[in-house]
Amino acid sequence: MLLTVLNSICLIALGLAGFLGWEKMGAEGNPAEMLMPVFFGGALLICLAFGRQHYRHGLYGGVIIALLGVISAAVRIYQYEAFQSFDLAKTRLIAGMAGICLMQMAVAWKEVQDDRNDMAPPI
Repeated sequence: MLLTVLNSICLIALGLAGFLGWEKMGAEGNPAEMLMPVFFGGALLICLAFGRQHYRHGLYGGVIIALLGVISAAVRIYQYEAFQSFDLAKTRLIAGMAGICLMQMAVAWKEVQDDRNDMAPPI
């Protein structure tokens, strides 16, 4: 639970840094593109809050949100650079988002496995 909060804060900070530092990066396009990590960080916080009432629903929701974050980051990186290099600053920011989402997915998956082991009936 603590790691989910930390990952959410890191995602929100990454997105806001990309949005507010758009001019310094010299990136082309719309600065709203960098708010994507903020969305995923906020969605993880919502899943965490929902998990306080319905633990499993919040847990599985967090896994799904993290998986969607990784998939959307891969699509964006392919769209920007076609996986050839990481020269653009916005590509590196999105790759950072993918790394944080992968870490969140690993943490949440371990929690799912622990929950399954606790609830599984003996054979």
